[in-house]
Formats: sequence, structure tokens, C-alpha cells
Amino acid sequence: MIDMDSARNVLHHFSRCLDGISLPALFLLAGLVTVPGYAASANLPGERQRAAHRDEVPARIPTILHPLPNDLDPAELLAQIPYPVIEEDTPGQKDQPPEHKETIEPVTRLLPIWGAQAREKGFDLPLPFGVGTKLVYMDQGIELKHIKVGIGDPTFEVKGLAFSDARAHDRVNTVRLDVWLLPFANIYGIFGYINGEAELDLDIGSIASSLPPIGLPPILAPGNTVDLNIDYNGTTYGGGMTLAGGYKNFFASLDGNYTYSNIDVADGKIRTYTISPRVGLLVDPAAIPGSLALWVGGMYMKYKQTITDDINLNEFDSRLPPVTIAFKLDIENDQPWNFLFGGQWEITKRWQFMAEGGVGHRTHVITGLDFRF
Repeated sequence: MIDMDSARNVLHHFSRCLDGISLPALFLLAGLVTVPGYAASANLPGERQRAAHRDEVPARIPTILHPLPNDLDPAELLAQIPYPVIEEDTPGQKDQPPEHKETIEPVTRLLPIWGAQAREKGFDLPLPFGVGTKLVYMDQGIELKHIKVGIGDPTFEVKGLAFSDARAHDRVNTVRLDVWLLPFANIYGIFGYINGEAELDLDIGSIASSLPPIGLPPILAPGNTVDLNIDYNGTTYGGGMTLAGGYKNFFASLDGNYTYSNIDVADGKIRTYTISPRVGLLVDPAAIPGSLALWVGGMYMKYKQTITDDINLNEFDSRLPPVTIAFKLDIENDQPWNFLFGGQWEITKRWQFMAEGGVGHRTHVITGLDFRF
């Protein structure tokens, strides 16, 4: 049986404890009794939340159920709660909108062929069309072959000539149009302007001795050479294809092209075949917008230049007759391979800037800016 007098004493004592406590504080205390520890620990992530709820709840219930003194300050009670009521996220973090990357649509999705299937598999393809400009400077050692001389027409072949420090310097400005025909195959065309100079030592004695009507004057003994600089300008055009593929952040490419140049020396032309394998790495630095592609590789170049020009012997030595000797020769690069390294900065999907350097017996520098659509 319940002792009614004891019950009355308990209720009377409890009512005295509630004196001086405001109604909101009373509701707050009721909430803490109902879900002690959980309301605050709900903001803790994962295992910490479960551990806090599991370990701290039993310790808080007896404390709340103890008789409360009459002079209790509700603010002091809140200050004693061990759980933070503010979420652990950085202030304003949830208010920040998610990062939005600009989506640039190509002018057509018909190219590259199989592009839709590649995108469905997660590949990020470049925009299909591109137009750009490139500046090229190249310096390489050369060999002179098939030298022919004559008066009027270069019909007599000169043999046994040796040249030292013969070099060609070319500067080329080009415009390039390209299209990704397949996700891994890009085809392009090139049109531009070339300005160059061939430096060589010409053995006048050997050349003059090959001309029967002139003979060999004593002053033109074989081995007497003159420095000859042949300047040329002209247009260049051609085309090529690049095959490319990658895995994660690594990629490899193989580029091959052919160019033909018409230069202003008589019957002058330059034919160039180039093959360039490259391997590289894609990086996405946080310090700059866009992404970077860095690569190393090699360049194989088959370079052949044909020059037809003439020399007035009297211009080299006043003791010689004013005879104009016509000559024709082929110039080829003496070392086909060189090492290259470079990179491309993809500022946006539309704009890319590239730079490449080559070292070895042939040196080259290439810079370019491309716009894609």
C-alpha cells in the first residue's frame, strides 16, 4: 500500500523546488529528462554520435532527476550541458552553393564519330573543331647533296665537296584548322608563311673546275671556300593526323604530318615529313584555372630542301671573270631525331595555349594558341 502521508510530503517538497522556475525553463528541463543528451548529440557525425548517445545518456538521467534547489538559474544549467548545440560544420559552409562548372556545348554532336558512346563511359572529350595559330623556330644541321653547276643551266654535277657548320634556320607562322573525326583521331590542315636562311661554306674552286669552258685558274684551287648565306621566303601548306589515348591521368599520342613549301629562290621547294611520339600527364592544379597537360617525347624529321641560285665569280674576287655560275643543290637535315618536352594549358574548353621545346643536334621552339568550338 502507498503511504498517503509520505506521498503528500514528496509532492509538497517537489512543488517547493519548482518555485521560481519560469515556464520555458520547465519545458526545457522536461525535454532534457525525456531525451537526455540526444538532442545535442544529434549534430555529431557517424560513430561519434552513436558513442555519445550510448555512453553519456545513462550518466545524465540521474542528474536531472535529483531535487532542484530553489535558486537554480536555468542559464547555469544550460552551461553545464557537455554536448555542443552548434553543428560542427564551418559557419556558412552549408550556405555556400555547390561549385558549378560551365557546360560548353559543341556546335554539333555528330563529331567525333562514336563521341556519344565515349561520353557515356565517362570520357571528357574536347570540342570537335579547332582553329589556331602557331609560331615555329627551328635550327638544325644540314648536308648538301646532288650539287649541279653550269653557265645558264646547272647541268654539271660536282662531287667530292665537304661542308662544315652548315645549318638552316627556319621561322614559320601557320594557321591550323582541325577536327576530331574519332574520339582518338584528329585530322588537321596547315597554311602559313616561312622565312629562312641556309648558311654554308661553298668551295668555289671545285665548282669552277667542273666547268670545262672556264677551266681552273690558279686562284681557284680546290679548298678555297666562301661563306654563302641563302635567304628565302615563301608559303607553306600541308596536313596531318594525331592519334591519342589515355588511362586515368596518363596519355600518349602519335602525330604525323607532311608540309610543302614554295620559296622565292628559283625552283625552290621544301618538303618535310615529321613523326612525333609523346607521352604525358594531365594535372589539375588548384592555383590556376583550367588544367595542364605535360609531355616528353621525340621528333623524327625528314627535311629536304631544293635550292637553285647563281653566283657571279667577279663578286668574290675582282681578278676573276664576271661569269655567272648557276647552281642547284639539295639540302637535307643530318640528324633526323631530337628530344622534345612541352605542355598545354587548357584555360577553358574553348581556349588552349601550348609551348614546346626541342633539344639535340636540332633545336626548335613552338608556341600556339587554339580556339575550339
